[in-house]
Amino acid sequence: MSAASSVTAAGPRPEGEGRSRLQRLLDGLPRRAATPCLFVDGRWHDYAALAAVVATWRARLASTGPAPGSTLALQADYSLDSVGLLLAAWAQGLIVALVPRSADPTSYLDDADAVGRFELSSGHGVRWQAHTPRRAPHPLVAALAADGEAGLVIFTSGSTGRPRGAVHGVERFLGKFDRPGRALRTLPFLQFDHVAGMDTLLYTLSAGGSLVVAARRDPPTICGLIETAGVEVLSTSPSFLRLLWASGAAGGRDLSSVKVVTYGSEPMDAATLQRVAQLFPQARLSQKYGTTELGAPRTVSRGDDSLWIRIEGEGVRAEVRDGLLWIRSEGAFLGYLDEVGAPRQAGSWYCTGDLVEQDGPWIRVLGRGGELINVGGEKVVPAEVEAAILELDDVAAVAVSGQTHPLLGQVVTARVQLAPGADAASIETRVRRHCRARLPRHAVPVTVDLATESLTNDRQKVQRRRD
Repeated sequence: MSAASSVTAAGPRPEGEGRSRLQRLLDGLPRRAATPCLFVDGRWHDYAALAAVVATWRARLASTGPAPGSTLALQADYSLDSVGLLLAAWAQGLIVALVPRSADPTSYLDDADAVGRFELSSGHGVRWQAHTPRRAPHPLVAALAADGEAGLVIFTSGSTGRPRGAVHGVERFLGKFDRPGRALRTLPFLQFDHVAGMDTLLYTLSAGGSLVVAARRDPPTICGLIETAGVEVLSTSPSFLRLLWASGAAGGRDLSSVKVVTYGSEPMDAATLQRVAQLFPQARLSQKYGTTELGAPRTVSRGDDSLWIRIEGEGVRAEVRDGLLWIRSEGAFLGYLDEVGAPRQAGSWYCTGDLVEQDGPWIRVLGRGGELINVGGEKVVPAEVEAAILELDDVAAVAVSGQTHPLLGQVVTARVQLAPGADAASIETRVRRHCRARLPRHAVPVTVDLATESLTNDRQKVQRRRD
């Protein structure tokens, strides 16, 4: 395989219909009127209700809100008000910066140069906090304002440092929905401020489907919602699917409405995929891929039981260069708020930083290049070690990381969370024995510790410890 080998082919982007993509989305809301749109707090809201909320927010923003081209921060989860405010702000030509719900908003407001923040929560309703920007609008934001286009700022997780604000033009971001998908009832597990959560929301609204919103993201709540609301698509992460299997919460629940289980945001392992197939025997299992910078290009899984995917879609190309995945997408972001320079051209190449294997047009995501463990010159991919450990039924979750070693540079360590009823006394011996049979010697964990805290972060991704 050459250093740079193509895995997808680009196609032409469909022509518009004389209206902006955002306007087409907004125009579709009242036309669907009585169609269910959002299931929140045990009740359904239809598209007519969402259209009315959008109109109310537009009137409020027009009379007292910021001028078009300004940045407005939004800290919320899915709700009728939050979705309505998001769409209304875009309709007013604003840039919306999504602040993680659990975060202190101060640094996010500063980095986004926001004029204020709306916080929406079930406990406190709607709260407004004015904010004075530290500087003139960033050139990327100014360029959007000059074009009269709305924008979206999504922050990276900050797992390798300070979160970075990725700026998207709304028209580019909506491009993948030019051809609407199926109108299904979807439970969006990944949060409102996450790129996959935003992708799920906009896909659903474009297709005329409905979102089923969970007040809590724990297995019993999710299983109850699936049964109560007739969820057809469960959109989640491998970490949650492992937790769902280990918890036993699916027992006695009717999950037969689920037609599709989509998963992404981190590598999946074969053992978990087999267990998910047992939990949802009638569902199609589909792996998704996306980044804060690129959104979520269309992907196709090689099979329900396969970890291999193909990235495709109009205006999208992917290449593997020296083991790293590069993607060129018409819907890619414009740039970061902490950079100065011209906006990225639509269709320019972007290095995702993800390590992948390639088999013709198919790729398998191994993990982040920056998470490699260097054991005496031998490279270890944490997700590969985790996949081996997860083959043990006694293990519900695991996080593998590197620990500094005076001679080898680093050694492999593992933290495990046991499944209910598992024997803790012998787990280290069993994990190490299993890994010795499945992995090269340098990849076998030197230590195996029982986790006393959650191994996932608030975005339901494995939280690996760093030296």
